[in-house]
Amino acid sequence: MRSKLILAVAMMLVAFGAAAQENTINTFSPYSMYGIGDLSSASNTAFVGMGGASIGFRNGAYEFAGDTRLNLSNPASLSGLGMRTFIFDVGTVGTNVYLKQRVAGEMLKTSFNSFNINNITAAFSIAGRLGFAFNVSPYSNVGYRIHTDDTSYLADLGVVRYFYNGAGDINEAKAALGWAPFRKLSIGVELNYLWGNIDRTYEAVILNYTGSGEYGEISSRIGSTANTNEKVARMFGAFGVQYSPIENSKGTRLTLGATYRLGGKLNSTVTDFIPSNNIYADTIRFNQYKSATYIPQTIGVGVNFHRPKWAVAADWVHQDWASKNTYAGSSDVRYVNTNTFKLGGQFTPNRLDIRGRFSSFFNRITYKVGGRYGTNYLQYGGKPVREKAVTLGLDIPFRAVNVSTLNVGFEYGQRGSLDGGMIRENYFKVSVGVMLFGRDFDYWFEKYKYN
Repeated sequence: MRSKLILAVAMMLVAFGAAAQENTINTFSPYSMYGIGDLSSASNTAFVGMGGASIGFRNGAYEFAGDTRLNLSNPASLSGLGMRTFIFDVGTVGTNVYLKQRVAGEMLKTSFNSFNINNITAAFSIAGRLGFAFNVSPYSNVGYRIHTDDTSYLADLGVVRYFYNGAGDINEAKAALGWAPFRKLSIGVELNYLWGNIDRTYEAVILNYTGSGEYGEISSRIGSTANTNEKVARMFGAFGVQYSPIENSKGTRLTLGATYRLGGKLNSTVTDFIPSNNIYADTIRFNQYKSATYIPQTIGVGVNFHRPKWAVAADWVHQDWASKNTYAGSSDVRYVNTNTFKLGGQFTPNRLDIRGRFSSFFNRITYKVGGRYGTNYLQYGGKPVREKAVTLGLDIPFRAVNVSTLNVGFEYGQRGSLDGGMIRENYFKVSVGVMLFGRDFDYWFEKYKYN
């Protein structure tokens, strides 16, 4: 059974990679126009409802109700998977984005919907205190369609409209190991491979205009469409540690966690291309160079306090974008360091309620609530872009004595504001994931003895 599941995971990873080659719009945000786009806040669906707080979360034995979820934020947690354990997790997310901007006293509005794969993960125990996980998930997404009008040419040409379009993404493949050299102390290491393809285009068009009682129609390009393509392929690494000063057989556990992700130059290949409509030349510009963008060093710390029926968690994540990154494309845009705070809690009335009553089903569900607050890694016109969200979530077991779950997360958030002509982005996300947990007692992974 395990070999079949590994083959299924491999096939899904190939499908994920093939889908990533097509530059579809997986997000819709004007704030993805610069840098490497809109950074994904995604973790496994099971943590969405807790605001993403998971650095201190530790995988544990079945008696720690709810601790069977996979923690991709800290590789050290994998040491607690337990012998003869296999977990397969896949998640999806649907997003509705609603944008507003105040221009010359008028409120402009638009909206967009998207649906994406959030993660594909497989994890299993290698030895008693050694666990392994492989995961593929989005790292950042680019998706925007913006136009602005310039009326300074009205007397001579008409209104010149500038179009800015972008689509693409950067994905991350992660291989992680977690090991516990001592019962209460775990360490972890992971390799992160980023790959992706981002297209950005720029075009200027003269709109139709009316003047001097006569109608003149002009709908021609000024020059041609300019295209910038960025291809990413780069390896990074990360480390994690967890320590549980409190851990007892009654289900009480306090875990402190920390992570460090190495930064470095992205070294993506950027191609600038402007074709020509001139019969004497087919190219105005063709440049190819390595991107100067640096992926930041990232430090995270977290705490998780767990009881059989409830748990609370908090994370702080710092990313150093400003020390090595500059943005030459616009004087109004610059990189800034970010600090993100995450907080969440969960409650399970009675995970082992198997009385068969209708109310027993609701007793076995894990209910979650959380929030997140921080800033975007890019600042516009000297103004920070604040980001905040509130979350809810449910873990719904498939059967009474089954650890496999259907995970549902809801997130409502806001980015930016209406001050100074900025754009306010409100969004609503619904995440749905399935976690199949295989162990001696789990029917998903039982081998039938009789046909």
